Amino acid sequence: MAKEQVSSILRALQILECFMDCDTEWTLKALVERLDLPTTTVFRQISTLVERQYLEQDPVRKSYRVGPRLYLLSSAIMGRSDIRSMAHPELERLSDVVQETVNLSVLLDYDIFYLDKVETHRSVVCNTRVGSRAPAYATSGGKAMMAAQPEAFVDEYCEWMKNQTPMTETTITNSEQLREELVKARINGYAMDNGEIEQGLICIGAPIYDMTGHVRAAVSIAGPNYRMKSDEAFITSEVKKSAERISALLGYRK
Repeated sequence: MAKEQVSSILRALQILECFMDCDTEWTLKALVERLDLPTTTVFRQISTLVERQYLEQDPVRKSYRVGPRLYLLSSAIMGRSDIRSMAHPELERLSDVVQETVNLSVLLDYDIFYLDKVETHRSVVCNTRVGSRAPAYATSGGKAMMAAQPEAFVDEYCEWMKNQTPMTETTITNSEQLREELVKARINGYAMDNGEIEQGLICIGAPIYDMTGHVRAAVSIAGPNYRMKSDEAFITSEVKKSAERISALLGYRK
């Protein structure tokens, strides 16, 4: 494949990756500034993506958002995800036992990506959404997965984190504090988010291992602090058990 064609594919992927961020709509100007590419280059790429229905343009605001073909592609991929299909019955069982929202996530760059979710029927629920992302350092699942990463990854992550804006009053902003959290997660087999991504919401997450012994994902339980604190020991025990069960389904043996 010609170098020019490879570069074109790379630029198209860079544009699509922008829509994985918290911003779900982008103007042409914002994309040009974000990607530091010529306006004509970005416009040509967007025009092709719109024509193929991977993106669509708002007729009023003239901004761009995810199109129907990209939704179909992501749904097909997630629907065929082995870990999602294998874990879902256990997520439902766990949610039924603890009566709280349960999430399944994987590590993606500096964030976690939510693969699956089982809602609780009780009042006050977690606002996570399947297919969305959240900063790993502010989530229990993210910290549970990061605890198993090489030291070089943690060093790089801490450098990136220095430039991030706290989401709540309790969001970790100090590299040393994050490292301490990761050490505790390795020792205890679980991690906690104490209102770090959403005020008043506590999450407890545990890592899921595959047959090679590598951390593949994380399962977490989320709920309001007054419920989670009163049942913390029980919830912690249950999320670790579920992580072990899902790990066993993936072929992990201690």
